[in-house]
Amino acid sequence: MIRHLGRLSDTIFALAMALTIFGFDFPEFAASINDNDVNQFLLSQLEPLENYLITFAILAFYWIDHVKQFSYYQKTNEIHLWLYLIYLMCLFIIPYSNVLIMSFPQSSIVQIGYSLNVFLIGLFSFINWTYATHKHLLVYENLDNSMINYIKITSLIEPTVALITIVVAIFNPSLWDISWFSVIVFYMITEIFIKKSVYTDNKFNDK
Repeated sequence: MIRHLGRLSDTIFALAMALTIFGFDFPEFAASINDNDVNQFLLSQLEPLENYLITFAILAFYWIDHVKQFSYYQKTNEIHLWLYLIYLMCLFIIPYSNVLIMSFPQSSIVQIGYSLNVFLIGLFSFINWTYATHKHLLVYENLDNSMINYIKITSLIEPTVALITIVVAIFNPSLWDISWFSVIVFYMITEIFIKKSVYTDNKFNDK
């Protein structure tokens, strides 16, 4: 059953990533426009392109977290299946949220809705992993607690940043898109400090 869930998840991720491209505008009467019109159109697409890249990067980070978790799952159960289906449902709404943010990039309401969408994905990712690893319910018995905690922390990066972007959207919507780049900073800090300690603990335990 865990293999079926894994295949379904990979399919949903692939579709969500592919559908994010549909938020772009296309020029009408393309055959009759001149070079100046083309330049103006391309410049007008820079902000939608930035939003597309942000959305794709967020999905990529979530997919990496998903792969990490599934590499340690040994089995699943009905509760875990439903939790994961809710997670996938929230994930598949992202293309719609992306279209809205590409169409109304400076709307604080749309920005908050997008951020809430990202927050819910991360929240259910964390809940899934916490449930699965409680007393090693669905994961391998020899999985180290330091690795469990490391994945818990990484699964909270995107939802934490999402909450930050909600505050930014309320007070300064023009900085909302830039604030998403803090995801990279959080991941770098996690990889440098927390992951290093995980490997150190594992080496110590092996000895």
